[in-house]
Amino acid sequence: FRSHQMTERLSGFVHGQRRFLSDVAHELSSPVARMQAALGILEQRVEGSLHDYVADVLEELQHMSGLINGLLLFSKAQISGPSLHLEPVKVADTLRRVIEREARPDALIEMQVPEQSAVIANPEYLFRSLANVIRNAIRYAGTCGPITISAKNGDGAVTVTVADNGPGLPESELDRVFKPFYRPEFARQRETGGTGLGLAIVRNCVEACDGSVCCRNRTPRGLEVE
Repeated sequence: FRSHQMTERLSGFVHGQRRFLSDVAHELSSPVARMQAALGILEQRVEGSLHDYVADVLEELQHMSGLINGLLLFSKAQISGPSLHLEPVKVADTLRRVIEREARPDALIEMQVPEQSAVIANPEYLFRSLANVIRNAIRYAGTCGPITISAKNGDGAVTVTVADNGPGLPESELDRVFKPFYRPEFARQRETGGTGLGLAIVRNCVEACDGSVCCRNRTPRGLEVE
């Protein structure tokens, strides 16, 4: 009885922390959006060195806004739990929408996914997780050769793999990249490193749909996320 009671208390504590994180991020999003709008107007009206100062502050706010949005997505994926609606989703259709949104002129993306491949998932979560993985591949390896997206059916599941020809990761970091706010050393610059929440959101979204995610280095170079 005590063990069950302790489990319930710990579960309630963890859920409360996640709800608190979501509420804080939600409360921050509105004032940040208002400040962005006001500074956008001010940027158009000032000149000289003042314009540069305003532009710098606006850039900081944009970074903060990205972090808040990431926190909202991260906490939402954690809180959903058993109430998440799952339905059959065609993987190829979702990937085409992702590629249409994420593609860049300097990144070649090749898709090798059977049209009949389908999974039981939440459509929004599947889209978001695939979009984050493909966006990462483009960010770090978009100019290093084709990014290949493939899928195969087997044992009642569909395995989707996103493979690139970039620098890969140190072996010690392959599991850590899915942790919140973790960024490899080479990705810590703001211009390329994001917020450190992208792959954490991927893991939460995939696991919420009863799936799993991992990554491994390729030979001779590159990274693949499965």
